[in-house]
Amino acid sequence: MKRKSMSRNFFYIAQFFTPEPYLKDIDFIKNIREKGWNPVVITSFPNYPKGKIYAGYKNKFFAEETMDGIQVVRVFTYADHSLNSMKRALNYFIFGFFSALAVLKYGKRNSFYYILQSSPFVIFCAWAIKVFKPKSKILLDIQDVFPENIRVSGFINSKVMINILDFLLNHFYYKTFDLFVTVSESFRKIVASKNISPDRILTLYNWSMIESHPTIITPSYQFEDNGFHIVYAGNIGVHQGLSKLSSAINNITEKNHQIFFHFFGDGTDFKLLKKKVGHNKNVILHGRVSENEIGKYLQAADALFLHLIKDPIYESIIPSKLQAYIGIGKPLLAGIEGEARAFVTEAQLGEVFHSEDNTGFEEAALKLIQYSQEIVVRIRKNSLNLYAEKFSRAAGTERLNTYIIKNTK
Repeated sequence: MKRKSMSRNFFYIAQFFTPEPYLKDIDFIKNIREKGWNPVVITSFPNYPKGKIYAGYKNKFFAEETMDGIQVVRVFTYADHSLNSMKRALNYFIFGFFSALAVLKYGKRNSFYYILQSSPFVIFCAWAIKVFKPKSKILLDIQDVFPENIRVSGFINSKVMINILDFLLNHFYYKTFDLFVTVSESFRKIVASKNISPDRILTLYNWSMIESHPTIITPSYQFEDNGFHIVYAGNIGVHQGLSKLSSAINNITEKNHQIFFHFFGDGTDFKLLKKKVGHNKNVILHGRVSENEIGKYLQAADALFLHLIKDPIYESIIPSKLQAYIGIGKPLLAGIEGEARAFVTEAQLGEVFHSEDNTGFEEAALKLIQYSQEIVVRIRKNSLNLYAEKFSRAAGTERLNTYIIKNTK
């Protein structure tokens, strides 16, 4: 007997979602709907990055809202983004548990489930689907590989616990899912090493949250001080390690008073960064700004800055910030390794330095200010061409849809 084809029901399960500043947002879901799917979102109450539920939302077991014609189900949330390991674990556990209950309440059989992995606790959702929603397919979107990410973040420091987690995840976690999405080819190889067939894994590069059309952009904003403005935008946390570069930042601005560093964002490393560079008049800590505002600051920058801490796992990561910066088309100042570094060097998009290398960072920043207008124009052209080819939302959604259809026939 011929198997009945899968329905067009598409359940997207993610701990963070609009109005939080997160990559796969309502626009992503609208793109999915345009491909002929019937999407439903299961998510938490918005609280990122400060760990406080946004005004206008009241925490409860379940709440339904409609966003651009799409049903959004919000589940009970333990809002916390502190450095306290137990509180952070509870935050992830609560979402995994209540989103699984939401699957039981709102989910349907013979449907496609797209789970964005915020923690291994999303396994609760997968179990609920496997047992109570038969004939469905489950895709896990892997932004961070566990337990490697847990080790790097310092969330768990015990090697014994990490080894136990590694065994459990490899034997019981990853095998529960049918399909996988990874954010880089390097991640794809790591996931494949966990006894998962490469055919079940799609490399889907992240796109920018502030996609701009590849035409000449006239900045609608200018920084007050005349000079060379280097802008960082995004999370200021443990993984970015910006406070580790504080001595170089102070040295750079002391050697060249025309260089200004602007930091837009917030996170667990913000206070330490402020303590180390807050006295520097050439360093401006703007704090978090809205998604609608950040574009004008990026466009007004002379260069865009990103950094990840030194660890082997980060040689496999392509931070979403890189895609956002490439989409803007400005020279890059990048302290990254591996596949991400190769994109910058091969396309000649700016200056690179090794993670946590203050000397290399200082040298790279002082080189940038010497760039001619001809080099800046060339970098813009190279950046926008690379973005359109590799990183755009349209290209990514098309690849994802083709992959899903191929694997659900």
